[in-house]
Amino acid sequence: MNANLSLDMEEVKQTIKQKLLIDRLRLEDITAEEITDDLVLFGEGLGLDSVEAFEVMVGMEELYGVAVEQIPADELKIHLQNVQSIADLIMASQPRGTQAL
Repeated sequence: MNANLSLDMEEVKQTIKQKLLIDRLRLEDITAEEITDDLVLFGEGLGLDSVEAFEVMVGMEELYGVAVEQIPADELKIHLQNVQSIADLIMASQPRGTQAL
């Protein structure tokens, strides 16, 4: 079995921290190492806003093919709570036995 066919949770979390948060949102005052998996991203914690939430959702679709349009807003808020919850959503959204985009 080829290990490259499945996503690695730690790699997904690092990608979220670096590419979705720091690079995409142009966060300058924090590094990926400073963002813990359970740090609250919106409001308290990292202090991101609704515009930045939209950017994170667009980035998830571009990087991993995760379309959030069908997810109810109250559920989506839970999925976007922190790096771990975003990673869980990405992992759950991937078809079994296929590689991410």
